[in-house]
Parts: sequence; C-alpha cells; structure tokens
Amino acid sequence: MGEPRGSLSHDHSQSPSLSPLQTISLVLIGEKEAGKSAAGNAILGTVAFDQVGVRTRKSVRGEGVVRGRRVVVVDTPGWDWFNLSGSSASPVAVRKEIVSGMTLCHPGAHALLLVVPLSFSFSARERHVVEEHVDLFGPEAWRHALVLFTVMDTKRLRDSALQDEVELNSELQKLVEKCGGRYHALHGRPKRGEDQVADLLSKIQKMAFADGESMLLSDQVLQWYREREEQEKRREEEERRKREEKMQRVKQSRRKKEMEKRTRGERLKDNETEENRQQKRDVKKEMNGTELQEPSVTVRDRTYFTEVCKTQ
Repeated sequence: MGEPRGSLSHDHSQSPSLSPLQTISLVLIGEKEAGKSAAGNAILGTVAFDQVGVRTRKSVRGEGVVRGRRVVVVDTPGWDWFNLSGSSASPVAVRKEIVSGMTLCHPGAHALLLVVPLSFSFSARERHVVEEHVDLFGPEAWRHALVLFTVMDTKRLRDSALQDEVELNSELQKLVEKCGGRYHALHGRPKRGEDQVADLLSKIQKMAFADGESMLLSDQVLQWYREREEQEKRREEEERRKREEKMQRVKQSRRKKEMEKRTRGERLKDNETEENRQQKRDVKKEMNGTELQEPSVTVRDRTYFTEVCKTQ
C-alpha cells in the first residue's frame, strides 16, 4: 500500500530516538464493536484486553515493551451505534468512564486513537458522535488525535490504497482533517514484511515529539471534564427552572381563566335572578293594578243598574 498523502512519513530514520525506558501512552476510543480491544492487543502484541465480542465496561490499562519502546495502552468503553432517543450517543456514566481512562496513563497520553472500522458505513452521524466524544477530552484533544482504521478484510483494499478509501468518503475525510491529516490502519492480515505497529508508533512518536515531548495531560482533561459537568448541571438546572416557571405561568393562566369563567357565570346567574325578580315585580304590579281597577268598574255598573231600576 502506498504512502497515504494525509498520513505522516514512515521514514524511521527521521523519527526522534526513544530509549526503552521512555514511554508512549495511548488511549483508544470508539463505538462498540469498532475493534478497540483488538487494536490494543495488536499494538502490545499480546492478549491484554478482552477478545472480540466481549464488551468493555470499564477503562482498562495494558502495557509492554514494543519495538524497543515501553508502551501503555488504555482501552475504554464504546458508545452505542444508534441512539433512538435523540440525545447523547452514550449515557453520562459511560462518558465519565471513558474520560476517567486518562487516570490510567498519568501524567497523560501522547495520542488519542479514534478507532474506526472500515467495514462499517461512516456517515455524518458517526462523525458527529466521534467529535462529541473527542470534545470530552478538552480543547487540546484534537492536537493529539489520530484516526486508527481497523480493517478485518484486506481484500477491500486490494485494488485501492487507504488514502482512496478516505478520499471517497467525505465524512471520513472531514474527521481526518480535524486530526491534522493523521491516520493509520491495522489490517487483520498484514502484508509480508509490513510492520503496522512500528509504523503506527513512528507516527505517534513524530507527532508527540515534534517540538519536545507533548502530551494530553490527565489532570487538565479531568479538570476540563469536571468544569464541563458543572456547566452542564447549571444549564440543566436553569432549563428545569424555566420549565417549572413556564408550568407555573400556564397553571396561573388556567386558574385565571377558570375564575373569569366562574365570575362570568355568577354574574350571568345574578343578572338572570335580578331579571326574574324584576319580572315578578312587574307581574305583581300588573296584578295589583288590575285589582284596583276592578272595584271602580263594579261601582259604575251598580250605579247604572240602580238608575235604570229607578226609571222603571
């Protein structure tokens, strides 16, 4: 496979030398079943982590001497492929456990390896989720990030270079660009004479020691995450308070409408009652007037009949 245009050089003679006592620390992050544990085993050359099919639930540290260098690898829990709820791809406990892996490589990590399987489709959603989890490690994380592709079947790359695979997928290309163009692949069946692990360590070494030793410091990452958690809690508390205030306003509005409706009903009832009273008074008045008129009519009638009787 030719040298990827976006990767670092494989020229080992150009790399800074490291004594066996110097340590390269790596942290693996990625989705579930991305092959993080398998990649960690391949780097260390031993079964330091669970095999494929066994879910990593806690961050685990493995170490050994690899190609004359002391290497520390931290494997972390993976996040879910899909999240139907529409919220974060991993719950708070998983995110916290991923970040806590930094305590296993104190004082820090030389590289944050973003494990991405080439056998799966990689869409904008996958890219956003990867970015979401890299951001958990703070603003300096991308300076130490490298995309590590896991390739179980080399037939896929038989007729094309890895760089073509990256360039054909715009989302992979965007992720690699955020990592400063750094990427590497670990094949299930490496080519004859190919030392994938040595090439990977050479890239990491060149990245980490370009201007003196540079690390993603554990204390800074943990402090950043704690501050982020506090901000998130304050934001959630503020949102909860606003929701409660809105609910209170809705309840008060409903109570006000109920009272206005009840008041209108009482007024209407009072008006109807007063109207009934007035009608009764009018009827009674009319009845009283009729009673007063009836006696005068009777007197006239009696006078008339009396006069008539006299004439007769």
